[in-house]
Amino acid sequence: MRRLVCLTAAAMLVGCNIEEITIVKIEDVIIAEIYVNLNEDPTENEVRAYLHHTVGAPEGVDELPNAQVVVRRSDGLTLNLAENVLEACLDTLPTTGSGVCFLANPAQTPSLSPGDLLEVEVTFVEGGTLLGATRVPSAFQVVGMPTACRLNPNTLLPITWSKAEGAWAYLNETSILGLPDALKPEGIVVEDDPLELLGLSISDQDTTIVFPSEFGLFDRFDLDQNLSTRLQSGIPDSTTAEVSITAVEGNFVNWQRGGNFNPSGQVRVPSLRGDGTGVFGATVNRGFDVVSSDQASALPDCPIPNPNP
Repeated sequence: MRRLVCLTAAAMLVGCNIEEITIVKIEDVIIAEIYVNLNEDPTENEVRAYLHHTVGAPEGVDELPNAQVVVRRSDGLTLNLAENVLEACLDTLPTTGSGVCFLANPAQTPSLSPGDLLEVEVTFVEGGTLLGATRVPSAFQVVGMPTACRLNPNTLLPITWSKAEGAWAYLNETSILGLPDALKPEGIVVEDDPLELLGLSISDQDTTIVFPSEFGLFDRFDLDQNLSTRLQSGIPDSTTAEVSITAVEGNFVNWQRGGNFNPSGQVRVPSLRGDGTGVFGATVNRGFDVVSSDQASALPDCPIPNPNP
């Protein structure tokens, strides 16, 4: 294949060079993305596995082989994951290719706890295995925060949480509902309701963040500038937000990290070995709700540290 390469602005004055490039054929391998997600309410714990071919692999590759996915805890607890609909593993379905989703029995997942040492084995019926291990981050708490609280409109809320042992980083997420109507009188158009903002504290020591001004690290370039500026002073009256802090361990970080905070671009470091590649990651989530209102309610006020104690 040939392409035109304009080397510099000066070169453009005299034309472009013809450069030979080689298109590298992508090797098709099986990728397993397996996650253990633990929540404050153990009944909401989840273990899921998504098996698929290499993204960009040539068309016509064979269908995924039949597989068995088993997660074992160090004390012998065994979870046999069962095949489920693809939507159970993915928020957005792929436009090309396919995959297979497996979920653990929800009657068993409440038995899992922060700090657990887990192993996973993926066995392909026609031959081959994938193996991996992880330790779930330890339990942690958002300091002084009730499960739901009232926040005065246009007020910033500092959030602090205790350190989770074994965490490499913390995901910071919020889902803000009601912004289109609340900001319409200010002339700010908000297309998404709720508005989803995702951020990352990239150090295990980074255990503070300000809501909502410091949320949305990965959304800054896509977010409307007027809306981004407006959120620097808080959320308006009559809006609500779900806020979550998630501790993630090393396997998760090494697989998920990408060009947003890695200058070398998307670099995935696998934590599964064998006949394929992939990740076996674990997370621990803590969350709470915020209601923006200038009226007193049955909810406790969100705790705002006194700047002048």
